[in-house]
Amino acid sequence: MHVKQRILAAAERRFADYGYAKTTMAEIAADAGMSVGNLYRHFENKETLAMSCMRRQLEAKLRAGIDAAARARSASEALEAFLLARLRAGHAQFAQTRHLYDMVRLANERYRDLLLEFERRVILALADILRRGVREGAFAVDDPERTAYDIHQALMRYNHPVSLRYNELPVLEADLERLIELLRRGLAPRNHEGGKKR
Repeated sequence: MHVKQRILAAAERRFADYGYAKTTMAEIAADAGMSVGNLYRHFENKETLAMSCMRRQLEAKLRAGIDAAARARSASEALEAFLLARLRAGHAQFAQTRHLYDMVRLANERYRDLLLEFERRVILALADILRRGVREGAFAVDDPERTAYDIHQALMRYNHPVSLRYNELPVLEADLERLIELLRRGLAPRNHEGGKKR
């Protein structure tokens, strides 16, 4: 494992088990098998390291969704695959995180630009799936990015760290699958009489 990835993995475990406030750079360095001085050569301070961990988690969650969608045979399947893969990746990240609030608070208070960057990337990925659906005749969407934004906002329960931490994955999956079916119906083209195509 590359040294930077080893540091991030050690830091993620520490932050999850002990919290951001109670974790020290010395502890992370020891867990990563290096000196504190060597750790500081890679990361300026604990806050920078913490946000690098958060970026890595957000990237992994987004990549899980994009990869799952790319393997789908249709846009309808891609939408389901994207949303469920992100739910599962997020749940895996946060279900075992005992100390969560300080990291979430730090990101919300001081690194909103990071969160907004990934929100924008998620919306763009969803918009790509919707455009695919329009090309395939499965979706009738006039403004894919606006619709993607609305879908993302409506599904916040399945992406928020606190919700992922305190809800069982099978419950969230079942709820999300029902919501995806509603989305499919709402996105489906209408026939000339104003009803949905069957």
